[in-house]
Amino acid sequence: MDAHLLKAALACVDVAMAAVSWLILLCTYPDFARWRKEGFAEAHEQYAQRVGRVVGPLLILQMAGHLADAVRQGGPGPGVALVVAVWGLTAFWSVPCHRRLQAEGPDSPALAGLIRSHRWRTLLWTLLACGSAWRALR
Repeated sequence: MDAHLLKAALACVDVAMAAVSWLILLCTYPDFARWRKEGFAEAHEQYAQRVGRVVGPLLILQMAGHLADAVRQGGPGPGVALVVAVWGLTAFWSVPCHRRLQAEGPDSPALAGLIRSHRWRTLLWTLLACGSAWRALR
């Protein structure tokens, strides 16, 4: 793949992930506290499935793109490290918070933990998007 095309594609994917992350941080997760306790588990499960259809392919494209870029450059750069960090935060902090929130409902203390974990993920995705956009434009 052409280096310029790869940089542009990575920038698009990274900016998309950052935008989705900001939307979730500012709109979706705070709204969880306003959801009714009755039916929360089912609604949360449906939310997770729906958002997964958007985020899942982007996550895979993001990792594949940064790995391809690392191969092209002869070694991993900060993009791979940031993607791995986000995946780690997701697996070891955010997913457990989601599971607990689903089990306990919208008034669970897990919601605060989920929002805290997502702030870190949003920061990392934003850094990744800025770095990728800068690399694509230079």
